[in-house]
Amino acid sequence: MSRTQPKTQMKGLTQFIVDLRNSKDQEEEDKKINLEINNIKSKFKTNLNGYQKKKYICKLIYMYLIGNTNQIDFGLKESLELLRSNTFSEKKLGYFAVSVFLNNENTTTRKQKFSCKQHLNYILDNVHTDIVRDLQSTNEEFNCLAIQFIASCFTVNNDIIIKETDEGSALWLELIDMVYASVTSPLAKQIVKRKASIALKSLLKIYPDVILTNSNWIPRILKIIDVDDFASVISSIPLLHFILTLKPQFVKSVIPSVSRKLSNIVIDGQCPPVDYYYDSPAPWLIVKLLQFVEQLFLLVDEKGEQVLTLDKLDENTINELRQVVARSIQNASQPIKGLPNRNSQSSILFQAVSLAVFLEASPEAINGAMNALLMLLKSTETNTRYLALDALIKLTARSNSSYLSTKDKFEETLTIVMKLLRDKDISVRRKALDLIYTICTIDNYGVIVGKLLEYFPSADFLLKSEIAIKIAVMAEKYATDSTWYVTTMLKLLSIGGGSNSNGIGFMSNEVWERIVQIIVNNEDLQKKTCKLIVNLLRRPFNTDQQQSQAPVQLSESLIKAAAFVLGEYGEQINDIDDLNIVVQFQLLFEAYFGVSLITRAMLLTTFLKFLVKFPDSLFVPDIVDLFEIESQSIDLEIQTRAHEYLKLVTLESDFKLAKNAIKPFPAFNNQIENPLMNRLGSVSRIVGINRSRSVVMAKNIKNRPDTSFIAEEEGDTTTENPFGEEPTAKSNLSPNWYPGYHRMLHFDAGIFYEDQLIKITYRVVKNTFDMTLKFTIINNAQKTINKDITGFTILNLESLANIQDPNYTLHIKTIPDPLITDKSQMEIDIRVRNVIENNESPVLSMTFMCGGSFNQLNLKFPVLLLKTISPTTLATTEEFEKRWQQIGQLLGTDKGESTHKVVLTHRHNASNISRLLSRIGLAVVHTSPDTPNVPIYVSGAGILHTQKTNFGVLIIVKGIDKIGKELKIVVRCTGGGVSEVIGATLLEIFTGKI
Repeated sequence: MSRTQPKTQMKGLTQFIVDLRNSKDQEEEDKKINLEINNIKSKFKTNLNGYQKKKYICKLIYMYLIGNTNQIDFGLKESLELLRSNTFSEKKLGYFAVSVFLNNENTTTRKQKFSCKQHLNYILDNVHTDIVRDLQSTNEEFNCLAIQFIASCFTVNNDIIIKETDEGSALWLELIDMVYASVTSPLAKQIVKRKASIALKSLLKIYPDVILTNSNWIPRILKIIDVDDFASVISSIPLLHFILTLKPQFVKSVIPSVSRKLSNIVIDGQCPPVDYYYDSPAPWLIVKLLQFVEQLFLLVDEKGEQVLTLDKLDENTINELRQVVARSIQNASQPIKGLPNRNSQSSILFQAVSLAVFLEASPEAINGAMNALLMLLKSTETNTRYLALDALIKLTARSNSSYLSTKDKFEETLTIVMKLLRDKDISVRRKALDLIYTICTIDNYGVIVGKLLEYFPSADFLLKSEIAIKIAVMAEKYATDSTWYVTTMLKLLSIGGGSNSNGIGFMSNEVWERIVQIIVNNEDLQKKTCKLIVNLLRRPFNTDQQQSQAPVQLSESLIKAAAFVLGEYGEQINDIDDLNIVVQFQLLFEAYFGVSLITRAMLLTTFLKFLVKFPDSLFVPDIVDLFEIESQSIDLEIQTRAHEYLKLVTLESDFKLAKNAIKPFPAFNNQIENPLMNRLGSVSRIVGINRSRSVVMAKNIKNRPDTSFIAEEEGDTTTENPFGEEPTAKSNLSPNWYPGYHRMLHFDAGIFYEDQLIKITYRVVKNTFDMTLKFTIINNAQKTINKDITGFTILNLESLANIQDPNYTLHIKTIPDPLITDKSQMEIDIRVRNVIENNESPVLSMTFMCGGSFNQLNLKFPVLLLKTISPTTLATTEEFEKRWQQIGQLLGTDKGESTHKVVLTHRHNASNISRLLSRIGLAVVHTSPDTPNVPIYVSGAGILHTQKTNFGVLIIVKGIDKIGKELKIVVRCTGGGVSEVIGATLLEIFTGKI
């Protein structure tokens, strides 16, 4: 069946739509719709062919979409019949109609209010069989229709979680299994894989336990990033990001593949012609991949710690990412012909500079990126200006760069940004304001605050609140002159306390409240502030340089601050004639009836304080009269407050009760967090990423407790896993892993693993407590099936050491090439920090493709304390015996000695054992002769190296029987408990199977 069919115009449908549009009024339209609904109902009772069903279903859908949802309570049965058709056009319409009518059936016909989970189960119950049939079909067009239906109907924004215990969970599992198969099958076409990736993300979001309990799927899904089809890679990125959010331990394994693909496109120019956008190779994919890497750097685990850092990546991957970012910035900085090319290069630039900080780019590279972005701020396109501002904010904040704040660059930057504050687009103006806040430093805060105060009166109403908050935060954060601070903040209150035509204030209460907090806690500011407030109440601050003669309306925020400050500290300037308490009262009293009820309530309290502090003043009768008048107010708060204050001042002539009620305001707690920080908006989240010197970030910095001593005291050596999973069990290791592990115990070079497809050899390079494992991956498939190994990836290098204070550390220095035709190299650096338990050896997980098949290897390799041993200088048996006795006397046999009996499968003589001890790094002190009836006796000595300390170790191997099959191994060590660890390792060396 082919999708290409002659187009048949539905004349009846077209005419019906025209008739509805030509209706004179709603009543006539309803009449035509009801008539057609009755006609369709009668037609559905007869035998209809595919074309007729499509026509009537289309009419129903049209009527539904124009708002007649309650009248259409049928059509699902016929839609399902179309869905089950083998004709593409009928099946396509059937899926669309079912998605419409299933929603309608659920809410109208069933007359029952469902939860979102119940609704999803209801949809699945109706179409599960049909979806499964189309997913199993060999027709990829049918596959795509079923997958599209899943992606559209099962994508939800809510946290709808299906669990294994839920009814119908088996249906969901079957669906997820089939979609997963479409994503990973080597036989599926790329168009199917693209759609399946999107659908699988929707399903896993509904049923996340599938991934949380089944990590075996993840390596196969991560391989999508290596496919050659760029569209498939783009489609898979949301799925990969969702999975890595749930399973962050796999983040490190995907970054090398992403860096290689970016490097191939940006540096090497490897891009199929079909994926070029004008002259730019795959700009959509580049942007998506850069964004993907940035999101992974921002990912945190359950403890809030960063999952991905540079020290967890190999040098090659870091260099590739840095080269990609540098080339992207370089390309965008050059003259570009054509608007499409400029747009694509600009979009890549924005994402590249967002990533640059996480790669610890050089200051020169950061400065170059900033210059390129400053050029884009002059663009005539609104989107370009907005994105350039956003990128500059991220780059400045995350890199801690002061380049835009330097003397040479600040003036140029401020001129550009102040111009953008008058941009026609409000979003650009808001971003420009955020950038000004970001580049503010101790050296330029005065200039920036002054410019913003000048701009404030002409600013958009929606921006005034944000400007006021940022001015307040910058002034408090950087001011060193108390006079400047108070003057500036009162100016801000004076010009920023108005309201729009709806009575909504420009400034939130947090601004004047914060100023009051600071004044209360600083005695040297109180008198100074009172003077400034009285002068501003008398002559309000006017930003108009011409000083217009028209009276300037008093700001309500200023009056609120004045009510508090003058009520508390106004008496401090009473000795100044033109600022005395009478003048203060008159200014506030004149403003009383022009302010809101909330401010009036504050002024009533201020007047009460005036009366109590100055009971003989001439204004006292005016205050009492005001209390009497307002005690009849229609506002309950004003009425209650005025009545209570009136009683306080009239009950006693000496105001004793009132004086007891009015106490000096106590100082605020200095630990109180500035509430304005929570009002900074998006810029606070951006600045908080990497800017520890910022106040915004300071509140999030917590000292991590050192718990290592607790574990040491309690003897707790349990490995802590931050992802809540058990350490890799032996059952998860690949078959035949142990021979290579045991060989590495014996020898410092050899074959680590081999099968028909791959061979891995190793070589150990030791330097006291530092070791380097050099692996060579050899392609055996070239000999057996003449195939290359592709997509070779280090999925995970899992250390089973304690997380808090690990006994050893691992770092992948060199990763192998993804394409192995012959062989490739890999290096792992190991540092032994402390005594390693024998169950702490790491597991190396690798994945690769060969001949279309997916392969995964989980191989354990020994990282043991014995591997750090080096021979000592003990030359004689007497010296050996002396040291042996010293350890026994110092630590005793319980802590300093370990004894093990070994039963071997083959005979050993003293020479065999001597060679074995020499091979593992011991100096052999004495070896008994290989003569009959002479028992085996071999002694050796060595030094164990760790980063924290070294230990001396002495070993004696004695024969128990006469044929060399039963041995006794005795170990003494200068560290308590270390002998038991070494003895257990020697026991495994002797008894393990090679």
